[in-house]
Parts: sequence; C-alpha cells; structure tokens
Amino acid sequence: MKQISVMMIGLGRIGGKFFEQFSQISDSRIKIVAVSESNMSNGLIDEANDLGIPNYPDFKEAIREFGEEIDIIMDTSNRPELKAQMRKLLQETENNHTVIVPMVVDYLMWYLLPDAEDIPQEHHKNIGY
Repeated sequence: MKQISVMMIGLGRIGGKFFEQFSQISDSRIKIVAVSESNMSNGLIDEANDLGIPNYPDFKEAIREFGEEIDIIMDTSNRPELKAQMRKLLQETENNHTVIVPMVVDYLMWYLLPDAEDIPQEHHKNIGY
C-alpha cells in the first residue's frame, strides 16, 4: 500500500480532529510530515512534537524544507490568501507533485469521520478551492 505524506495547516476544530484521526493510522499508510499551527498555545502542537512531527508556524518554511516529499497539503483554514500563497510557492519551487486539498474535500472527509458534528458555516462560507 502506498504511504501518503501529509502536511497539515491548522490544528483548530477541523484540522485538529483530522490530526487526531490521522495520528491513529499506521505511518505505512498516512505519515504526517509536518504541521503548521500559529497558535502556540494549541495543545496539539505538543502532541505532534511527541510524535516527532515538527510544527512550522510559517507554513512556507515547511513547504520549502520538505518539497516534493509532501504528497498532500491539508489546509483547513479556508483562507483564500493562504491557498494563493501555497500555489505560488509550489510554482516558484517547481513542485509539480504536491497537491493542495480543496476545502470541499475536507468537508467530504469530515462527513466520513465517526461522530462528526456539523461544521459551523460562519467560519467557512465558501468551501471551494
């Protein structure tokens, strides 16, 4: 089975739940190579560090460091300016491998999680790319 390497941006309500789920899956399937959480009081940063997963408050540093080792960037911030910065950086570094997961796919995956509650829409009015 192919290992999927993931970089996660945001460990809030949605990203945190995905982090917890992915962390329970064998590294032979899903390997979280880095997280990017700017809220340094988020307890999941310590959990990530305990698992050997580094936190990069500036996601650009992680993208530069890991490059095409990242299969998927899972950004649950739903901030269009961040996605634009990611796309630009991937182009500048000629990274044609890494895929940025659209928020609508995050929603799809969220609906598959056990006990997933409704996502408040005030934070995510436009769930497109």
